[in-house]
Amino acid sequence: MPSIDPHSPILAVLTAFAMGFALGILPLGLAEVAAVAIGVVEPPGLALAMLAAFTLAHVAAKLPWYALGVRAERLRHPRAHAFTERARALAALYPSFGFGLLFASALTSMPPFHLAAIASGLVRLPLVRVVLICLAGRTMRFGALAALPALIRVWIA
Repeated sequence: MPSIDPHSPILAVLTAFAMGFALGILPLGLAEVAAVAIGVVEPPGLALAMLAAFTLAHVAAKLPWYALGVRAERLRHPRAHAFTERARALAALYPSFGFGLLFASALTSMPPFHLAAIASGLVRLPLVRVVLICLAGRTMRFGALAALPALIRVWIA
């Protein structure tokens, strides 16, 4: 039976991908801690590959939340249906507002990112644009967090 090398860069990248997906599907707020932890990985090229895999998986994990929003029309309760219709009308009236709010959420986690993903599905924002905006915001957020350990090393030295 082949053994697994615990120092394998491929294992590190796959682990980062799995963590990114798990922390993206469960809204626990630990993704930021993982991004900072990735920032201490040496060599920097491995850290960058891990961060890219982590970010990609984290955004992919928001797709089920988006799908949940798309399925909101199946709600039979009159108030829920009325809320969905008002949200879609508002999104049609201000089309760029939804993308701006989604980007702000991806960048700052305010409003919570999984709720923004649900809302994106609810108002039927185009999936490709949603993914691209989420990737941009999360790349900036996780990149800044992963850079913190290097900045602290420079500041201390």
